[in-house]
Amino acid sequence: EQGGGGGQNDRWNCAEESLFRVLHGTYVNNFCAIARLIGTKSCRQVYVFAVQESSIIHKVPIDHRVQSPPKKKRKHRLWAAHCRRIQLKKASLSDNSSSQVYNYQPCDHSERPCDAACPCVTAQNFCEKFCQCSSECQNRFPGCRCRTQCNTKQCPCYLAVRECDPDLCHTCGAADHWASKSPSCRNCGIQRGLKKQLLLAPSDVAGWGTFIKESVQKNQFISEYCGEIISQDEADRRGKVYDKYMSSFLFNLNNDFVVDATRKGNKIRFANHSVNPNCYAKVVMVNGDHRIGIFAKRGIQAGDELFFDYRYSLADALKYVGIERKIPML
Repeated sequence: EQGGGGGQNDRWNCAEESLFRVLHGTYVNNFCAIARLIGTKSCRQVYVFAVQESSIIHKVPIDHRVQSPPKKKRKHRLWAAHCRRIQLKKASLSDNSSSQVYNYQPCDHSERPCDAACPCVTAQNFCEKFCQCSSECQNRFPGCRCRTQCNTKQCPCYLAVRECDPDLCHTCGAADHWASKSPSCRNCGIQRGLKKQLLLAPSDVAGWGTFIKESVQKNQFISEYCGEIISQDEADRRGKVYDKYMSSFLFNLNNDFVVDATRKGNKIRFANHSVNPNCYAKVVMVNGDHRIGIFAKRGIQAGDELFFDYRYSLADALKYVGIERKIPML
């Protein structure tokens, strides 16, 4: 058995816990192999931690000689207040028309609490599992405790425009085995790649269009808008070139970055603009990263063409929307 046991080395940080859960999906109960890859824990320490995680990882045999630490009740008492903070934060952002989505950068100040000087607080982001602040930080997002599908605003994660985190949301199904293509949680489609099958064909509106091969329900995840992640400055430079060709696949991700699907992208980039779209785009926080999801705005039948609102400026709308008005809207 490698390493020694006891002392400070028995404590697991967030990075070690996340790495264990990833490795356990491959090595299952080969605790020494997991310990070698983690590098900072012994076989015994990995086994003890696995036993403590047995409520999630059912394959681990329970050793009754090892006592799990008592569950903390403080977070349960603060849960209602936490959900209220999310609602207030969402309300303040919606009231401020000039508010932006700021890129997340983990904070690193373990010696002091997250106050107005914390980069997460300044950017109006929650502290994530990657932050080095205290696990009891009042700004840290603890996940949800839902037992349903997490597709309504009753779910704190859905309300905060973020996908359920498998390391934090243990009861909704987000932590189900990664091979599962139909988890009970409906708020983890982007990270699991649960996209719908799409087809390309000539569009009745302009150029090529994206068509869906299967029917979907309202608010169901369809696809992620993929492409190169570039800076805002580079997007401005490329945008001037794309404007000359009257074609652009730039999509704002946050205040720092833009997704450009011109050279590297997927089929959803061919979805055309509409003043009466059947889809909508949403920037979602997924495990610390902003990603763009395309969702059904209403029920869509198999074979229908997909449209979403490009949010044109008034000048651009006069150029492009006129094309669509020649097509009768259903």
